Formats: sequence, C-alpha cells, structure tokens
Amino acid sequence: MKRFFLYLYIITAILFCGNAFSQDVKVSAKLDTNFILIGDQVNLKLEATFPVNKFLAFPETFDSLQGKIEIVSKSKVDTTYSEDKKLKTLKQTIILTSFDSGQYVVPAITFFYKNNDQDTTAYLAQTLPLVLNVNTVAVDTNLAIKDIKSTLDAPITIKELLPYILIGVGVLLLIIALIIVLNYRKKKLLNKDMPPKPKLPANQIALNSFETLRNKKLWQNGMSKEYHSELTEILRVYFEQYYGIDALEMVSDEILEAFAEKNNNKDHMQLLRAILTTADLVKFAKSEPLPAEHELSLSNAIRLVTETYKKNSDFNNING
Repeated sequence: MKRFFLYLYIITAILFCGNAFSQDVKVSAKLDTNFILIGDQVNLKLEATFPVNKFLAFPETFDSLQGKIEIVSKSKVDTTYSEDKKLKTLKQTIILTSFDSGQYVVPAITFFYKNNDQDTTAYLAQTLPLVLNVNTVAVDTNLAIKDIKSTLDAPITIKELLPYILIGVGVLLLIIALIIVLNYRKKKLLNKDMPPKPKLPANQIALNSFETLRNKKLWQNGMSKEYHSELTEILRVYFEQYYGIDALEMVSDEILEAFAEKNNNKDHMQLLRAILTTADLVKFAKSEPLPAEHELSLSNAIRLVTETYKKNSDFNNING
C-alpha cells in the first residue's frame, strides 16, 4: 500500500509539473543511480537552461529531503553558455545519503525566474520527483561480523613526512661533517710527521721565476710595461733574500746604491743599471723597446743572478 501511494504521488507530480519542460526554461534533476546501500552516497545533479535575457534563481536546498535523505555536500553552481551565447546553463551537484532503508522520493525542486529585469511576475519551473531505494546489506550469519565498508588507508602527507626528512638530512650533514673533520686531522698528523720541504735557494727561486716570465710572452702580446715590472720585481725579491736589501721599498737609484755596497763588481753594476733603466723608460716614459731589448733585459737579469750567487758562494767557501 505504501508503494502504491508513492507511485501515485510521482504520477501526480509529473502531471502537475509541466513547467519543468517549459518552452524556454528547462530544468532537470538526475540521480547517478536509484539504488544504494545504507550509508552509501549518490549524486543529485541539478541543471537549468534558459535564455540569457531571463533572470533565474538557483534553489537553496535544505539539509535533508523527506527527512530520511540527508545532504552531505553541495558543489558551487557552475555557469556555461551556448556557442551562440543566447542560452545560459547553471549546474550543481548535491551529494545525498541515507542511513535508513526504504524507498524515498526526492521531491520536485522549484526554480523561480523572471522574463526580464522589468518583469514583476515570478514564474516557476520544477523538476520531476525522483525515487531513491536504500537497501540494507545482506547478512550471512555464518560469517563473522564486518564493517559496511573496509577501512580506508589515509594518504601520507608531506607535513607528516617533514620531521623524518629533517632528521635524515641532519644525520647526513653530521656524517659529512664528521668525515671532513677526520680527514683534516689525518692530513694534519701526516703533515706533522713529514719533514718540511727544503727551501729553494734564492738564485733558484729567481731563475724559476724568470722562466715562468718568459713563458707568459707578455711583451709579445703588447704588455711591455707588465713584462719589465715583473722582471724587476723578481730581481728585487732576489736582492732581499740574498743580500738582505729592502729592494721592494726602493726606487731604482736606491737599489743601485744599496747593491754597490754589497757587490763592487763593475760588470754587475752595469747589468743592473741597464735592466732598471730600460724598465723605468717603459713604465714612466712609455717607451717601447725593440724585441731584442726585451730579450736582453731578461738575459742580463739571469746572468746577474747566476754570477752574483756563484761569486758570493765562492767567497763564503774560501772564508769557511
């Protein structure tokens, strides 16, 4: 008897809800399925299509339908237009559920609209009522009691993993730091046990520097000033290491005077004077020597270092 009255209600609603398919305003309500289990969810999709010059109010649904059907959530109303921009369509999805078994009716849903903004009359269009069957779960008494649905595993989020990631990075950095410290201490102990490298004599340092200067090919690449500055710099360092002359802080005349006090060889004085004079002309008078003059300054510097070191070593051997 209950089912008879239910069908009678639906037929009556269909007969008296002609506005659901009015000429220019069309509204509809559809369920994904008409059969669900207790506690399951189903989508109720509402749709209204009407000319863009009309004004239609989308219905505000309530928390439950017919008492036994509950609304879980509602989506936002989505708006689309036809290709010719003459028709407007509004859509919304409502998620329903029920926790009581039975056969229920989703009643007709009413949409109010006006023909234009000057129209004071509100017209209505209604959807057709829908039937929703809510069934119980068949219970096999021979089986153990189970949940209606199995337990869902919640996905692990980055926020949950972050503490473990930070701990892992911290441990890794600690291991790297420990390796660096141990390697440093190991190298330090090895260097402590190794005898210090013998220091090269002053003449060997100077001769090595002259060879490096030759390979740079500075004057060949238009850097005459840099070439002669570096050449005289090597000599100044040699004089400081070998004679104890503070040559790095002296001008050319002061170097010649200090060198004369340490070495009275006229040939050596002449070589040094020629080297310093050429370098001063390049640096201060912006003179550009000939290629042969560049090579001569280097040859004279090598000869000066070689002969002064040998002469002083022979003198020390005789007095020793």
